[in-house]
Amino acid sequence: MGECKRCGSPIEAGDICENCKEEQDYIQRKNEESMFDYEPEQPTYETPKRKREMEEPEPVEEASVTQPERVEQTEPEDPFLFGEKTESKSKEFKRPKVRWVVSGLLLIVLGAAFLIYMQITSKDTLYFTMDEEGQLQFMNRAGKIVLETDREIQPTFPYEEDAKDLGPEHIGKGMQFTGELYPARVPSMEEGPTFGYINKEGEWGIEPSFQQALPFYEGRALVIKDGLRGFINVEGEMVIPADYHNAKDFKEGYAPVMVEGYWGYVNKDGDMVIEPSYEEAYHFNGGVALVKKDRRAYFIDTEGKKIMEKTFPDARAFSEGLAPVRFEEGWSFGYVDEDGNTKIKPQFVNAYPFHDGYATVCPEENKCGVINKGGHMVVEPEFESIGWFVDGLAFAFTNDRQRMVYINTKGETQFEVDAMGQGFPYYNGLVLTIKANENPEEDQNRFFFQYRNKNGEVVHEFDGL
Repeated sequence: MGECKRCGSPIEAGDICENCKEEQDYIQRKNEESMFDYEPEQPTYETPKRKREMEEPEPVEEASVTQPERVEQTEPEDPFLFGEKTESKSKEFKRPKVRWVVSGLLLIVLGAAFLIYMQITSKDTLYFTMDEEGQLQFMNRAGKIVLETDREIQPTFPYEEDAKDLGPEHIGKGMQFTGELYPARVPSMEEGPTFGYINKEGEWGIEPSFQQALPFYEGRALVIKDGLRGFINVEGEMVIPADYHNAKDFKEGYAPVMVEGYWGYVNKDGDMVIEPSYEEAYHFNGGVALVKKDRRAYFIDTEGKKIMEKTFPDARAFSEGLAPVRFEEGWSFGYVDEDGNTKIKPQFVNAYPFHDGYATVCPEENKCGVINKGGHMVVEPEFESIGWFVDGLAFAFTNDRQRMVYINTKGETQFEVDAMGQGFPYYNGLVLTIKANENPEEDQNRFFFQYRNKNGEVVHEFDGL
């Protein structure tokens, strides 16, 4: 008495029992038939055959239930799935796919061309210039004049120290025509210049009535009337009365204002949200502002609370999570985070806020370089001063500020400018530079303004103001 090698049933002789032998004969017969007489249902028998080799034997009738699902599989080892019908169906769908791909690529190319065209011709950002008679004009990025006026211009050139607090985007936005209105003046020899705001049709949007007018930030513009400062909205309404002897632009919803010799902060409705108690106050950057009181510098949040207990002899604004501060030890600048932890040890005579991951530092007086956020010197300290890096380029001065170059983040000179001691950051692909006039007496101009692209090429030039 033995056992069936296939199912384990007891048998008297042989290798397999009668039931298993009958099933094997049946499968063999069907397979032989399928090789010479193909029918669409044929893959049904191949599928249960492979399954039974891996699992326990199953009745043929149960396996046939899965026939409709297996017919549409496209396994390479099954010769029946590469017949004439399947191949012709494949060709049928390939041509539309190719057409869709070509159409998609064409749309992408046209879309890119449209965006480039819009950037060149758009009036979203206009760059100020003047004609030969000193009247205000505006051009686009390509240097084409797109707006002419009969007004005279008073561009906003921030002081360098204030600029370190504001950041390049804030300054660039203020210098160019980026909003609905732009400050312009009507000169008067008797009463002094009167300022108003023009719109993008070159007409007065707000009639001239101010002693001074600055660009709009966050829907508010700082103006001077009767010697005092206040804020107007884009309709020209004095939404914050001109009651302050000093004030600064709005940034992140708050503006520093001075009351009786002390600085506080107002919101856009004119409410005094942080009481005037500081000797100096600067703009908020990332919800943190630098203030100075009792000859100590420290940082507050939008509620006027200190963000850390530490105070410092001097400091600059927070940017990208770090702030340059002067330590008592060695009287040197280093960098701290918002918890007051020292992230870059004090080692610099001067240091400035980060932008795009880089910061200007001066290990010695008039010897400035650039560090990354790890504190590593990436541009050697061989310049008198260095501006912000915007899109990988920054201005740098040498030789008593008479020579200015634009450098990359490795300190390599990209191009040189015959500067007049004032540098500006790039804004939307262009930068304003100043060229000294070689014949000031003959031309009656001390200098010229030039706009340059990122290759240093002059896109547009006009006479000085």
